[in-house]
Amino acid sequence: MESSKPKRKASLEEDQQPSNKCPKKSPTDDLICPITLELPWDPVIAEDGRVYERESIEEHIENKQGDLRSPITNGKMGSKLCPANWVHNHIDTLVEFGVIDGDLADKWNEKVKQKKEMEELLKKAEGGDARAMYDLGVNYQYGSDGFKKDPKAAFQWAMMYISMAAGQGSDWAAYELGMALADGLHGVIKDKAEAIRWLEEAVGDCRYKHLSLPAKNQARETLNELKAQTSD
Repeated sequence: MESSKPKRKASLEEDQQPSNKCPKKSPTDDLICPITLELPWDPVIAEDGRVYERESIEEHIENKQGDLRSPITNGKMGSKLCPANWVHNHIDTLVEFGVIDGDLADKWNEKVKQKKEMEELLKKAEGGDARAMYDLGVNYQYGSDGFKKDPKAAFQWAMMYISMAAGQGSDWAAYELGMALADGLHGVIKDKAEAIRWLEEAVGDCRYKHLSLPAKNQARETLNELKAQTSD
């Protein structure tokens, strides 16, 4: 009768052998930005060959000027970035077909929804919707709701909104427009004639009255100064 001990020993030796199996690779391994640890909405490829969220790697490059190193390998690298729109499209497809799911997919879908809302807001503003103009100006001013901070765009939309509101009979909007034209505020070119026109509207019988008494007094004072200058 054969002993079972040698077999047991062989079994133990087999158990102790290192496994040659490699960890399973995930579809997102080469897609996740190493800095944000999220799927990059605006992907770029840095000189270390890795995919990054543009804003994050640009900030890294700016902060490490003079000693720029890869966030992954810590090896020296250049600052050149290559747009990778194909990565965005690839991620979109993987999320759509459920290859990528869970928290990563949820955050991606939130960005997709936000982009649609941004496009709708811009379309409304360009179509003359006063509320959309105002909201767009605020978003550009503070960099909110997916919009990047852009003071120039914020000013342009704010002035369009104010001009429309002034034309519809708002004393506050007429005052803001008149003062901007009088003093060349916010990049507006000075125009005394137009300033007088809108300040007269502001202190006159406007349809919508929201202007405070101190502002109305200031409008009268500026109006008198402008008229005096034009009569000289």
